[in-house]
Amino acid sequence: MELILVRCAAAEAAPGTLRGQAPLRLGSTGFAALERLAASWIGPPPHLLYCSDLRRALQGAQIFAARFALEPLPDARLRELDLGQWNGVDFASASLRHPAAWRQWNADWIGSAPPGGECWLDLARRVRSWLQGLAAGGGDERRVLVLSHENPLRALLAEVLELPPAATCRLRIEPAHASALRLAGGTFEVSYLNSPQFLLL
Repeated sequence: MELILVRCAAAEAAPGTLRGQAPLRLGSTGFAALERLAASWIGPPPHLLYCSDLRRALQGAQIFAARFALEPLPDARLRELDLGQWNGVDFASASLRHPAAWRQWNADWIGSAPPGGECWLDLARRVRSWLQGLAAGGGDERRVLVLSHENPLRALLAEVLELPPAATCRLRIEPAHASALRLAGGTFEVSYLNSPQFLLL
């Protein structure tokens, strides 16, 4: 199995906005960036196209759906980290509204959750559930394209590379960039990371 991971591009949001699971639209810059990335595809087309079910990811997935004549498969487990009451709120407002929770979350983002949101461990569990379901579906020759967000993609890479949660912040995942994994002998191997264009696997 080949797993190609794409981070969704820039959404329409003011600088300093905590995006999380806010229902943001994909901006014109984001559309253009994903179109450039899609145009760089080389090799056989993907067999499946999975995406987050957040608005900006669904809009981005349509670019790849049109190119490959595939129906996107939205999955809530591929959503960005749920920031609860901080979804779509700017940093300053979040810290002023809930100063204690803000301090706690910044001190322990792995095990602490924003008010009404989820912690990193919750995110990692749902991403792991999605990956296990994909692997259980068989089809070692499948090429699977996934359009998601920064934190779910970091969690997915951490899962397959057996990295501790604290190490995930060292994985650079830029908007409209691609990473690729290949399943070989029951183990995922990294083909490339954080590329501005698709590369040969």
